[in-house]
Amino acid sequence: MRPTPMCPGLALTLAVASSTSATAEPATYLFDTVHSQVHASASHLGFSNSTARFPITRGRLVFDPADWSGASVEATIDATGLDFGDATWNEHMRAAQFFNTAEFPKLTFRSTKAGGSGNRGTAEGELTMLGQAHPVVLDVTFNQLADHAFSKKPTIGFSATASLKRSAWGMDAYVPNIGDEVTIRIEVEAARAD
Repeated sequence: MRPTPMCPGLALTLAVASSTSATAEPATYLFDTVHSQVHASASHLGFSNSTARFPITRGRLVFDPADWSGASVEATIDATGLDFGDATWNEHMRAAQFFNTAEFPKLTFRSTKAGGSGNRGTAEGELTMLGQAHPVVLDVTFNQLADHAFSKKPTIGFSATASLKRSAWGMDAYVPNIGDEVTIRIEVEAARAD
C-alpha cells in the first residue's frame, strides 16, 4: 500500500468569544506549538482515510473579541515533520512527487478575512505550499478563552476544519487512486503575548 498524501491545511485561524479574561481591545496571541497541530487525511484506494500529523512551528493572531472582522492570523507548518506513524511512509511523502520538503520545507497560512459570532465562525486566507499560494476557507469552532490554569495568562483554544484539493498546488501523484480531496483538522492553543 502506498501512503495517502496529506495536505496540511495549514493553517490556521482564530475564533473569539467573550469570557472573564477577554478584553474589549485587540490583543496579540502566540501559539503554544506543543498543543497546536494540523491533521490531514485523504482516501487511500477507497479502503481507508489515512491521516498524518503536521507540527505548527510558529503562529500569531490578533483579534478583538467584540469584532471578529478585524482579526488576523499567520502560521508556519513544518512539512519535514509530517508523521504517518511509519518512517518509510514519512520519507515517501517528503519526496519530490508529494511535499518535496528538500525544496519546500515549510508551509504557511495567512488570513485575509475573518467573521463569526458566538462559538462559530470562518477564516479565509492563503495556504502556501510547494511554492504556490491558493485560497482556503476554515470553519472555526471556538473552544475557550480563559486564564490558563498553570501560566495564568489569558489563553484561547479553538478547532478548525477545511477541505481542499491537493492537485491545486500541483500535488497530483496517483490521483484518483489516492484521493485528491484532503480533509484538514486543526487544533490550536494560543497565549496572550503581553
